[in-house]
Amino acid sequence: MPVFGITNSLGAAAKIPAKILYCNEGDSLVLNAKSISQKDHHTIHLHGTDADTRNDGDPATSFWLIHQQDTTYSFRAKYAGTYIYHCHVDDVVHVQMGMYGLIVVRAAGAVKTAWTGGPAYDKDYKWLMSEVDSVWHYHIPPHDTIADTTHIPKYIPNYFLINGECGAEITNDDSIKIKGAQGEKILMRLANIGFLTNRVIFPSWLNAQIIDSDGRPLPNAIINDTCYILPGERYSIMLLSNTQATANVTVDYIDMNTGNTTFSNLVPVNINGMIGIKELGKKSNRLSVFPNPASQSLNVVITGNMKPDYIEVYDYIGKKVLSTPYSNEIDITKLTEGLYILNVISEKEIMHCKFIKQN
Repeated sequence: MPVFGITNSLGAAAKIPAKILYCNEGDSLVLNAKSISQKDHHTIHLHGTDADTRNDGDPATSFWLIHQQDTTYSFRAKYAGTYIYHCHVDDVVHVQMGMYGLIVVRAAGAVKTAWTGGPAYDKDYKWLMSEVDSVWHYHIPPHDTIADTTHIPKYIPNYFLINGECGAEITNDDSIKIKGAQGEKILMRLANIGFLTNRVIFPSWLNAQIIDSDGRPLPNAIINDTCYILPGERYSIMLLSNTQATANVTVDYIDMNTGNTTFSNLVPVNINGMIGIKELGKKSNRLSVFPNPASQSLNVVITGNMKPDYIEVYDYIGKKVLSTPYSNEIDITKLTEGLYILNVISEKEIMHCKFIKQN
């Protein structure tokens, strides 16, 4: 069906959504944009990024681009998190027509933490939810630039998307369906650019924790297997399964006027096997722990000439749960089941490794 779009190059086919843009916390992201449109005006709005007025892309306070006009948008990525970019001219129509994509701001240095100094993860998934009313695409509501008005028909979506895909397409897409190992930490970056509310329901054994909202860490993680995402909102969810299982994540699309569920996508999730206990850090091959998994005590073995001072243990969302003077054996009976990171700390260096606590 006809779509508008934001592409990498002139002549490239427009796709829903546009490509994901990546940068790191502290970077400056610069977008060179050129409008190729015979009649419609366009902008790029950097949704949620704290861009200044000139770079915000709202034509009411900034400007728009006419056909063959170009400009540069930029912002300083002050906060790691998940953001959206989209056209802000006649945005109800232009967003529906496909002019949107994700911006992912990673932690400083592209470290695999939810934000700089935040909880670590092993892999992440990016889901951008939206819908399509195909009637709008074949009969595009025109915008009167003189009167600055658009007369739009009733919105009756008939396609319900995650990253531009629906139904069986989702179950065959490895970038959407969740695969992991027992004990592996998975960060879900969820965003909604549609006009319906999304309700994302995770299986309880994934131990979902909502850890940030709209690019800001929550003061305390919210333990809940259900997350409601309104249009324009973004959330990060940390998953950790201590169970090998296969199920589905349910993504509901809820009419904001009636509260009724219009459609549901099912996304396969498969947690299989045990995460490899690989050491982290430049010199962590000199550190090992056993048994692993462990239930009562953990033996810590260091080779080489390190003179360790103390041991710290962090859970999978980055909370320190144990700090003790260094010993070759530490008591872990008070820890709950799950994946942990053990730090051995000396005056000159820190070594890391993972271990799993089992009851």
